[in-house]
Amino acid sequence: MAIKPEQVRQAKKFLENRKISIKKVKPHLLATVTNDLNVSFSQLTDTITKVLNGTPNSSDQKKH
Repeated sequence: MAIKPEQVRQAKKFLENRKISIKKVKPHLLATVTNDLNVSFSQLTDTITKVLNGTPNSSDQKKH
């Protein structure tokens, strides 16, 4: 399925608001991935940030 120009514009605006360089993250790629995974821009960027920072999620933490 093709990505609509409006979705690319929204992705670009999201990246600008988060102060993420569009040279590092292409708006078209962000729109494509979020569309394919059926997640929001913020969910995807938060997940990527957690993985890159090594922050464990709830499934990685030990149960007491």
